[in-house]
Parts: sequence; C-alpha cells; structure tokens
Amino acid sequence: MPRKCPPFVELWRDRHGKVRCYFRKERGPRFALPNTIGSDEFKAAYEAALLAGQLAPVREGYSRAVAGTLNALVISYKQSVAYKGIRETTKAGYTSRIETLRTVHGHRTIAGLSRERIITGILQPYADRPGAALSILKMLRVLIRHAINIGWLKHDPSLGIKRPKMNRIRSWTEDEIETYRQRWALGAKQRTAFELFLNTGQRRSDVVRMASSHITAENKSRWCSKRQAKRF
Repeated sequence: MPRKCPPFVELWRDRHGKVRCYFRKERGPRFALPNTIGSDEFKAAYEAALLAGQLAPVREGYSRAVAGTLNALVISYKQSVAYKGIRETTKAGYTSRIETLRTVHGHRTIAGLSRERIITGILQPYADRPGAALSILKMLRVLIRHAINIGWLKHDPSLGIKRPKMNRIRSWTEDEIETYRQRWALGAKQRTAFELFLNTGQRRSDVVRMASSHITAENKSRWCSKRQAKRF
C-alpha cells in the first residue's frame, strides 16, 4: 500500500488479502475506486468521484458502481432531471439499450472512451445488425451528453461516427396492397391496423393508441380525432 493516499481516499485489505480502495468525503457516500493509485484509470475515477455526490453510496449487499465508469454514469443519468422529465414510454424504450450498455460495458471508464473504442469495442458486435447498432449509438450519445453536462467529459468522443447504413424499406405496390385487402376483410384487426397506418399518416406510436373513443360524427361524416404524443 502507498504511504500517503490522495484526500478522501481510504485503503484497507479485506479478509482475502485484496486491497480495497474507496473514496469518501467527510460523512458522504462511499465510492469504489481502482486500487492502482496514480494510474490514469485511478485519476479519472478519482476526479469523477469528486463530482459524484448524486451517485448511490456503496453498501454491502448492493452492486458497487466504480466512480467514473459507464455503470456510474447510468446511475447518475437515471437520477438526473433530464431523465426524470421524459415520458414513461420513452423511458421504457431506453431501458433495454441502457441495460445492454451497462451489462456489457459498465466497467469501462468514461474518460477512456474514444472514437476508436466506441467503433471497435461497442458498435462492432452489431456489424450485421445496423438497426441495433444505431439504437445503441443513439443511447450512448444521450449518456455522453449527460457526462459532458456533469463535467465527466469535455468533448463528445462519438463525433464523426457515421450512422450505420440501414437496409432500405420499399413501399408496397398497388397490387400488394390489393392482395392484403383481399386477405383481410373490413373489421379484422389486421385490416384495421393496415388502413390506419396507410391512410392516417400518423406515427406508429400514435396509431397504436387510437381507439373508438377518438371517432366523432360531424355533419353526417365520421372523423378520427387524436392528439399526437409528440408535438412540435
């Protein structure tokens, strides 16, 4: 063990002889740090811990979030005003992507993120799934913006990374539309969904929320009135 630790750093050996390193300022929360004091990894985690008052404290029985890691950043983001202010449906969409990043890359330090590491370490496994790669990239950029806002990063390391090329989804031909209509008669839920998507011009998120209660009768005509979930 080093003779002198940085301010607020505690060191001790556990019953297995392993050196444990934590950051704790006064009586505040305790954060796990790498035990390689003086290394770049330790310096990044230590600086992050100084700014990490909003992170959950380390307690026995709870998973430890090493300060300065992607895991710690996810915890911080979920406690932020930005995250708490988004719609519940958006949060639900974020969940799988956030947890994928946390599970696979939670140990990575935020300070160590670079354009090359994002491309090869995070996006490369999705090379054959451009849609999934794009979703992960978008979610990572949300977290990176939060890291910049709280001072963990000074710039966006994902800048310059091109969006994965998506396979083009072609429009149906008139013959294909007619074939579908012949297969599903009016009144079938498949036909109802098809006509709503085809003729209303609404987003999928709005179409799935349409109900019979949105239909009104005016001047002997029937109208469907629905306020969009996203408005500009």
